[in-house]
Amino acid sequence: MTRLDVTADLSIEVDGAPVRVTAESGDLHVVADDVRGFVQGLRSAATARNGTRPGRADVADLAGVLADAGLTARLDSPSQHIVTVGAGVDSALGGLLLGTRLAQPDPVGIVRASVRARTVGTTLAAGLFVLGYAVVRRRR
Repeated sequence: MTRLDVTADLSIEVDGAPVRVTAESGDLHVVADDVRGFVQGLRSAATARNGTRPGRADVADLAGVLADAGLTARLDSPSQHIVTVGAGVDSALGGLLLGTRLAQPDPVGIVRASVRARTVGTTLAAGLFVLGYAVVRRRR
């Protein structure tokens, strides 16, 4: 396959959460405010497209296509690196967790992004509970 050179600067929303995609030459960079929501959105879109939920084999296929095209993609939250996929990646951990050595997950980034998402959700739920309690008490 021919090496691709990509230039991009794109801002989108996935389920209301900002996602920024930039690219220069063979390096693609995706920063998602809600990484978990972004990945779930990708899974939903892929499932709708072909009727089956993507799995490890699909990650391996994507990583192989990117590597063959000379592209490397990074997925980050605003404060943490999550995973690098494609050209120039050789990861035993990726082979174990994602089914391809062409994917390098950052375990610390994944845990921190997941904890942050849960913390934000818990804080929001607690805030709504307190607000609801205050409204009910005020009506009495």
